[in-house]
Amino acid sequence: MPDDEVTAAAPPSSGRARTTVLLVAVLVLAAAWGVWRLGAPGLVPHGAPGDGYGWDPPRITFTMRNAGFTDVLVTEVGRSGTGFELVRAEGVPVLVPAGESARITLVYRVTDCDRVPVEPWPVPVVAGTWRGESTVYLAQARQQRRDDLPEPQGPDVEWQEGLAAKNCALTGRS
Repeated sequence: MPDDEVTAAAPPSSGRARTTVLLVAVLVLAAAWGVWRLGAPGLVPHGAPGDGYGWDPPRITFTMRNAGFTDVLVTEVGRSGTGFELVRAEGVPVLVPAGESARITLVYRVTDCDRVPVEPWPVPVVAGTWRGESTVYLAQARQQRRDDLPEPQGPDVEWQEGLAAKNCALTGRS
């Protein structure tokens, strides 16, 4: 003879328990997202646009602010591109406390005046917080292209194209 089975009718559910569980789950996920965001590098461009100098070697100096809630250790800034080689980043590594700023200078070498990138080219910043390392891309202000140096004005171009044009005009390279 099979075991005796006992069945009991479940009390009717009003749906309140399900709503409560769903609300708690949403609150837990929102809190977890908030804690995760607290550790994100909150680096943003700060103050005046970057100052670019096309002399030899060309360089750009800019300030970034930590708009996040935790200290950020900046370990790498900048990159090389076709015709435009990063020589060094001055001011790195640097610990940027929450709410504070850091000033960085990128020094480049123009290797081919005609092949420097002309599209928007934000500066990558590798930064670490308690949650790990991240890369943030900071847009830089456009610069005037001045390949005819006696002329005081030129068209606005992406920052790296402006620096390279000035450098190539000053050094006589093409």
